[in-house]
Amino acid sequence: MPITVFNADDHPILRKGITDLLKETTEMEWVGSAADGKEALEKLRGLKPDVAILDIEMPHMSGLDAARTLIEEGTRTQFILLTLFKDESFFKNAIKAGIKGYLLKESSEKEILDCIRSVAQGRAYVNPSLTQYLLNQNNTEDNIFRQLTDHEINILKLIARQKTTAEIADMLFISPKTVSNHRTKISKKLELGGEQNALLKWAIEHRDRLL
Repeated sequence: MPITVFNADDHPILRKGITDLLKETTEMEWVGSAADGKEALEKLRGLKPDVAILDIEMPHMSGLDAARTLIEEGTRTQFILLTLFKDESFFKNAIKAGIKGYLLKESSEKEILDCIRSVAQGRAYVNPSLTQYLLNQNNTEDNIFRQLTDHEINILKLIARQKTTAEIADMLFISPKTVSNHRTKISKKLELGGEQNALLKWAIEHRDRLL
Protein backbone atom coordinates (compact mmCIF):
# COMPACT_ATOMS: atom_id res chain seq x y z
CA MET A 1 0.00 0.00 0.00
CA PRO A 2 1.40 3.42 -0.94
CA ILE A 3 1.74 6.14 1.68
CA THR A 4 -1.03 8.68 1.07
CA VAL A 5 0.26 12.25 1.38
CA PHE A 6 -1.40 15.69 1.42
CA ASN A 7 0.48 19.00 1.22
CA ALA A 8 -0.38 22.63 1.90
CA ASP A 9 1.57 25.80 1.17
CA ASP A 10 0.46 29.31 0.22
CA HIS A 11 3.37 29.62 -2.24
CA PRO A 12 2.25 27.98 -5.52
CA ILE A 13 5.78 27.09 -6.68
CA LEU A 14 6.70 25.37 -3.40
CA ARG A 15 3.34 23.60 -3.30
CA LYS A 16 3.80 22.36 -6.87
CA GLY A 17 7.36 21.24 -6.15
CA ILE A 18 6.29 18.90 -3.36
CA THR A 19 3.21 17.77 -5.31
CA ASP A 20 5.38 16.81 -8.30
CA LEU A 21 7.87 15.02 -6.03
CA LEU A 22 5.07 12.95 -4.50
CA LYS A 23 3.58 12.08 -7.90
CA GLU A 24 7.00 10.89 -9.10
CA THR A 25 7.59 8.64 -6.07
CA THR A 26 6.05 5.21 -6.67
CA GLU A 27 5.70 4.25 -2.99
CA MET A 28 3.66 7.40 -2.28
CA GLU A 29 0.26 8.63 -3.43
CA TRP A 30 -0.51 12.35 -3.58
CA VAL A 31 -4.13 12.85 -2.50
CA GLY A 32 -4.54 16.62 -2.56
CA SER A 33 -3.25 20.03 -1.55
CA ALA A 34 -4.37 23.37 -0.16
CA ALA A 35 -3.27 27.00 -0.37
CA ASP A 36 -4.08 28.03 3.22
CA GLY A 37 -4.51 26.54 6.67
CA LYS A 38 -8.29 26.69 6.81
CA GLU A 39 -8.64 24.92 3.46
CA ALA A 40 -6.09 22.32 4.62
CA LEU A 41 -8.04 21.67 7.82
CA GLU A 42 -11.32 21.13 5.95
CA LYS A 43 -9.78 18.87 3.30
CA LEU A 44 -7.80 16.79 5.79
CA ARG A 45 -10.92 16.02 7.80
CA GLY A 46 -12.34 14.31 4.73
CA LEU A 47 -9.23 12.82 3.10
CA LYS A 48 -7.56 11.41 6.24
CA PRO A 49 -4.19 10.77 4.54
CA ASP A 50 -1.32 8.92 6.22
CA VAL A 51 0.85 12.05 6.18
CA ALA A 52 0.22 15.80 5.76
CA ILE A 53 3.02 18.26 4.98
CA LEU A 54 1.98 21.72 6.12
CA ASP A 55 3.70 25.08 5.80
CA ILE A 56 3.96 26.66 9.24
CA GLU A 57 2.95 30.13 8.00
CA MET A 58 -0.24 30.25 5.90
CA PRO A 59 -3.22 32.63 5.58
CA HIS A 60 -6.33 32.15 7.76
CA MET A 61 -4.71 29.45 9.92
CA SER A 62 -1.12 28.34 10.45
CA GLY A 63 -0.02 24.82 9.66
CA LEU A 64 0.72 24.30 13.35
CA ASP A 65 -2.81 25.35 14.38
CA ALA A 66 -4.40 23.14 11.71
CA ALA A 67 -2.31 20.15 12.79
CA ARG A 68 -2.96 20.79 16.50
CA THR A 69 -6.73 20.98 15.88
CA LEU A 70 -6.77 17.67 13.99
CA ILE A 71 -4.56 15.93 16.58
CA GLU A 72 -6.97 17.04 19.32
CA GLU A 73 -9.83 15.61 17.23
CA GLY A 74 -8.05 12.24 17.18
CA THR A 75 -6.94 12.10 13.55
CA ARG A 76 -4.74 9.20 12.45
CA THR A 77 -2.79 11.50 10.10
CA GLN A 78 0.85 12.17 10.98
CA PHE A 79 2.13 15.70 10.38
CA ILE A 80 5.25 17.29 8.96
CA LEU A 81 5.74 21.03 9.39
CA LEU A 82 7.73 23.07 6.90
CA THR A 83 9.38 26.27 8.05
CA LEU A 84 11.60 28.88 6.45
CA PHE A 85 13.20 29.90 9.75
CA LYS A 86 15.06 28.11 12.52
CA ASP A 87 12.65 29.31 15.19
CA GLU A 88 13.03 27.65 18.60
CA SER A 89 9.61 28.76 19.90
CA PHE A 90 7.87 27.21 16.87
CA PHE A 91 9.81 24.02 17.43
CA LYS A 92 8.84 23.81 21.10
CA ASN A 93 5.16 24.43 20.30
CA ALA A 94 5.20 21.78 17.59
CA ILE A 95 6.71 19.21 19.98
CA LYS A 96 4.03 20.01 22.57
CA ALA A 97 1.33 19.49 19.94
CA GLY A 98 2.62 15.98 19.18
CA ILE A 99 3.92 16.66 15.66
CA LYS A 100 6.63 14.23 14.57
CA GLY A 101 8.14 15.75 11.41
CA TYR A 102 10.11 19.00 11.08
CA LEU A 103 11.67 20.25 7.85
CA LEU A 104 13.23 23.46 6.63
CA LYS A 105 12.09 24.65 3.21
CA GLU A 106 15.69 24.31 2.05
CA SER A 107 15.48 20.53 2.63
CA SER A 108 16.57 18.22 -0.17
CA GLU A 109 14.15 15.88 -1.92
CA LYS A 110 15.79 12.95 -0.12
CA GLU A 111 15.22 14.60 3.27
CA ILE A 112 11.56 15.23 2.44
CA LEU A 113 10.99 11.62 1.37
CA ASP A 114 12.92 10.22 4.35
CA CYS A 115 10.81 12.39 6.65
CA ILE A 116 7.55 11.15 5.08
CA ARG A 117 8.64 7.51 5.46
CA SER A 118 9.61 8.03 9.10
CA VAL A 119 6.46 9.80 10.29
CA ALA A 120 4.24 7.39 8.35
CA GLN A 121 5.67 4.67 10.63
CA GLY A 122 5.14 6.81 13.73
CA ARG A 123 8.80 7.78 14.09
CA ALA A 124 10.03 11.33 14.56
CA TYR A 125 12.17 13.02 11.91
CA VAL A 126 13.97 16.30 12.42
CA ASN A 127 15.87 18.19 9.75
CA PRO A 128 19.57 18.01 10.74
CA SER A 129 19.72 21.82 10.98
CA LEU A 130 17.03 21.73 13.68
CA THR A 131 18.44 18.98 15.90
CA GLN A 132 20.11 21.48 18.25
CA TYR A 133 16.67 22.82 19.20
CA LEU A 134 15.55 19.28 20.00
CA LEU A 135 18.59 18.80 22.24
CA ASN A 136 17.86 22.13 23.96
CA GLN A 137 14.26 21.05 24.55
CA ASN A 138 15.35 17.74 26.08
CA ASN A 139 17.89 19.48 28.31
CA THR A 140 15.23 21.91 29.53
CA GLU A 141 12.88 19.04 30.40
CA ASP A 142 15.68 17.15 32.18
CA ASN A 143 16.35 20.24 34.33
CA ILE A 144 12.65 20.45 35.19
CA PHE A 145 12.49 16.81 36.26
CA ARG A 146 15.59 17.25 38.44
CA GLN A 147 13.71 19.91 40.44
CA LEU A 148 11.08 17.39 41.52
CA THR A 149 11.37 14.93 44.40
CA ASP A 150 10.74 11.21 43.85
CA HIS A 151 7.44 11.57 45.71
CA GLU A 152 6.37 14.45 43.46
CA ILE A 153 7.27 12.46 40.36
CA ASN A 154 5.17 9.54 41.62
CA ILE A 155 2.23 11.90 42.05
CA LEU A 156 2.82 13.29 38.55
CA LYS A 157 2.77 9.75 37.15
CA LEU A 158 -0.64 9.18 38.71
CA ILE A 159 -1.88 12.54 37.42
CA ALA A 160 -0.69 11.52 33.93
CA ARG A 161 -2.89 8.43 34.31
CA GLN A 162 -5.73 10.89 35.06
CA LYS A 163 -6.22 9.79 38.65
CA THR A 164 -8.15 12.20 40.87
CA THR A 165 -6.79 13.72 44.07
CA ALA A 166 -8.91 11.30 46.14
CA GLU A 167 -7.71 8.29 44.13
CA ILE A 168 -4.07 9.38 44.48
CA ALA A 169 -4.54 9.80 48.23
CA ASP A 170 -5.93 6.25 48.54
CA MET A 171 -3.15 4.76 46.42
CA LEU A 172 -0.34 6.50 48.34
CA PHE A 173 -1.97 6.19 51.78
CA ILE A 174 -1.92 9.95 52.39
CA SER A 175 -4.69 12.51 52.87
CA PRO A 176 -6.32 14.35 49.95
CA LYS A 177 -5.12 17.60 51.50
CA THR A 178 -1.51 16.37 51.35
CA VAL A 179 -1.99 15.48 47.67
CA SER A 180 -3.42 18.96 47.01
CA ASN A 181 -0.40 20.53 48.72
CA HIS A 182 1.95 18.45 46.56
CA ARG A 183 0.04 19.45 43.42
CA THR A 184 0.43 23.12 44.36
CA LYS A 185 4.17 22.72 44.96
CA ILE A 186 4.65 20.83 41.68
CA SER A 187 2.73 23.50 39.75
CA LYS A 188 4.95 26.21 41.24
CA LYS A 189 8.13 24.31 40.34
CA LEU A 190 6.85 23.85 36.79
CA GLU A 191 5.78 27.51 36.63
CA LEU A 192 2.34 26.56 35.37
CA GLY A 193 0.45 29.57 36.72
CA GLY A 194 -3.26 29.49 37.45
CA GLU A 195 -4.67 27.97 34.25
CA GLN A 196 -7.43 25.45 34.96
CA ASN A 197 -6.20 21.83 34.72
CA ALA A 198 -2.71 23.10 33.83
CA LEU A 199 -0.98 20.38 35.84
CA LEU A 200 -3.10 17.64 34.28
CA LYS A 201 -2.38 18.98 30.79
CA TRP A 202 1.36 19.15 31.54
CA ALA A 203 1.41 15.59 32.90
CA ILE A 204 -0.43 14.23 29.86
CA GLU A 205 1.89 16.11 27.46
CA HIS A 206 4.92 14.55 29.23
CA ARG A 207 3.30 11.16 29.74
CA ASP A 208 5.97 9.35 27.70
CA ARG A 209 8.70 10.69 29.98
CA LEU A 210 6.76 9.89 33.16
CA LEU A 211 5.34 6.41 32.55
